[in-house]
Amino acid sequence: MDSHVGVDWASGTWVVVEATTETTDVGAEPSLLNVWHEYGDRANEILVDIPVHLEGEEDRECDQEAKDFLRPRGSTVFWTPNTEAVTAEDYEEAVAKNTRGLGSHSWGLIPRIREVNALLDEVEAARETVYESHPEVCFKAYHGDELPSKKTNAGFQARKDCLIKNGGESFQPVLDLVDQRQTNSSWHHRIQSGRVDDVLDAAILALTARESTGDYSVLPDNADPTCDPSIVYPGT
Repeated sequence: MDSHVGVDWASGTWVVVEATTETTDVGAEPSLLNVWHEYGDRANEILVDIPVHLEGEEDRECDQEAKDFLRPRGSTVFWTPNTEAVTAEDYEEAVAKNTRGLGSHSWGLIPRIREVNALLDEVEAARETVYESHPEVCFKAYHGDELPSKKTNAGFQARKDCLIKNGGESFQPVLDLVDQRQTNSSWHHRIQSGRVDDVLDAAILALTARESTGDYSVLPDNADPTCDPSIVYPGT
């Protein structure tokens, strides 16, 4: 069975969508190491919405190119803290060492950045399987134009439509779960009802992995996603 996995951080848990040619499944894991233990032995690839491979003192070129690709919604791409900021012992040191200072969102992501890069440092097989991607870049590549914010009803529906149009009925289980979480109890697979947009984000990464079959477009286009700071998105 070919397995293609998308992973997105959802405020306390990693949302995981696994796509095969026939269906999709939504789950959650407490760490990326757990994701690897659960899916790594069968996944063709695992796309994560978290910075993989860091730069020293400069901005990452892939972040700038993703911002350019998404204009006028380039603000949905956050500048990745540099290596020294990510490895700093506290917030003050991280701010002092980072290229651009450090916003609260970027500071909050540092434990997740450490997590994914530690996995790649420690597990050799993960380096050929785990790639960085970005949901908004993938949605735009499939949709062909700007989408409204995912926090609006129109933007949320447009992303659901995009998944079905490009992924077919195999993505209907994702949409069914999302619809249930919007109207019913607060938790499912440890995913808060307020974070169901992260399920759609993980799903577009899984779709990208399944449909690209390893033949991705890459930002920047000369980068090697197994070792360079880069963002993969649907092949063109």
